[in-house]
Amino acid sequence: MAKVKYVGKVHEPIQSCKKHAHEYWEVVRYTRGRGYVEMGEGRVPFEEGDILVIPPHTVHSDHSENGFQNYHYEFEDNAFPFHTWLRLYDNENHDFLDITEKLYREYQLHRNHYKEVVEHLYNILFYYLVSFADERKNPPYVEFAVNEIVSNFSNPFYDFSATQERIPMNADYFRKLFSASVGMSPTRYLNSMRIDYAKRLLHLRSRSHLTVQEIAWMSGFRDHLYFSRVFRKSTGMSPKEWI
Repeated sequence: MAKVKYVGKVHEPIQSCKKHAHEYWEVVRYTRGRGYVEMGEGRVPFEEGDILVIPPHTVHSDHSENGFQNYHYEFEDNAFPFHTWLRLYDNENHDFLDITEKLYREYQLHRNHYKEVVEHLYNILFYYLVSFADERKNPPYVEFAVNEIVSNFSNPFYDFSATQERIPMNADYFRKLFSASVGMSPTRYLNSMRIDYAKRLLHLRSRSHLTVQEIAWMSGFRDHLYFSRVFRKSTGMSPKEWI
């Protein structure tokens, strides 16, 4: 099965892109402009040269006062080693952009053996992403907190305060440090992980037949009414409307 599902390009500068989500992972390499992406309850800044990796079913929208352009592609790959969004940076030679341009061209032209060429180009980009992510190091306590949240977000009895108590740092200072590194507060990051997971479970509800209450619990929310409020605040619709 082909891993690359779509490859596109924003040809002319645009100032905004309305809220939307994709069934697959999306990688965006910005080629012009600066602005921010609304994602969950936070904002992630971007500028030319940035690479944004967005998980499946994550509602997001782009905004730029003076307009932006990008290349973007969607993929499905069980070997992809990440679980949440990433903001990465192309190297000084723009190697990631160079390969992405080739990926776009081959995907759109459909020349002989284009599927095999696209697959090989995708694999090169895959390892660039892994390499860039390895180079991007958060402060140690931020990395610790992110790992704790990723490991525990689906536990309805987990609260970030349990992690905060293990960090020998003033809570307000750490919150600012975390926000500067990740793009949102620890609590918002935890809720965004839970909501993103809930979206995936809701997407599969026609096959799993799980109730909204069961999905809330499996996503880390003990109170399904609170889950519905947080979900609506994040997506603009109720869990049942999302289905």
